[in-house]
Amino acid sequence: MSSGSVSIVVQRFRKCKILIEELRYVTVGEGTESCGILAYISFASSTTRAQVEQAAITLLNLPILTTGLWGDGESSTSSILTLAADPTSSCSLVVVPQANLISKVKQQGKSIQYHGQVNKEKGEELYHYFCDCIKGKLLEEQCASRSEDLPQWYTDRKTFLERQNSASQPSCISKPPDQLFRFEGKYSEWDERGIPVKDAEGNELSQSQLKKLMKIYESHCKRHEKWKENGGAATDNVDKSENFPPEPQWSDSLDPSFCHFVAGSFGRRQGLEFK
Repeated sequence: MSSGSVSIVVQRFRKCKILIEELRYVTVGEGTESCGILAYISFASSTTRAQVEQAAITLLNLPILTTGLWGDGESSTSSILTLAADPTSSCSLVVVPQANLISKVKQQGKSIQYHGQVNKEKGEELYHYFCDCIKGKLLEEQCASRSEDLPQWYTDRKTFLERQNSASQPSCISKPPDQLFRFEGKYSEWDERGIPVKDAEGNELSQSQLKKLMKIYESHCKRHEKWKENGGAATDNVDKSENFPPEPQWSDSLDPSFCHFVAGSFGRRQGLEFK
């Protein structure tokens, strides 16, 4: 599956063994009735968090897991979320970062071209966000299937992140003018004032687009200065702990018997074995 910005290659398994942080092996799918998905994921330089979240939702809802024996007349395909909610089933999901999924074969197989590949720092950030999205969706489904309330830390964290994302939009009056248009995934190059000159794909903006952005920029500069004059800058004295979301407690909240999720190490040797 591929959205142009997020590419995922999936493979089914009965049992999988993966090396984590080059220190220890984790094995999933020990039971005879177990089934799972091994998903290799790669991001492009233009990938946004919204696209990452959608990719996580799509992966969890793909009806590609097979139960039963092939050809026995009773085998069927289900999604991870469907099987996880079934107490009689045992399913697993292993995710592995793989940078070269966005490569293209050139010159009749003599060379490979990497176009729009994400840099390591952003790739690692998106990968961890993808894994958090997976764990969040699994936790929500786990609690729903068991008629349990979501953990307080999770609802607090989700609310914080949603509020933070809303504040990152250009309408936020407290945002410095040079950061106004630097929200993720929209543009790729800016001038010294922070006004975009190229879109996310690297294409130069038209004069009409630049003119429109300039009007927004000038209007925001005036509103931002007025906000500071009215004491907005005093927010530096606010408790810094309010600027960070609650720490995730996945290990205490996610039940491996619901769905055993394992995330491969970013930038490390994976040491995969599966069947």
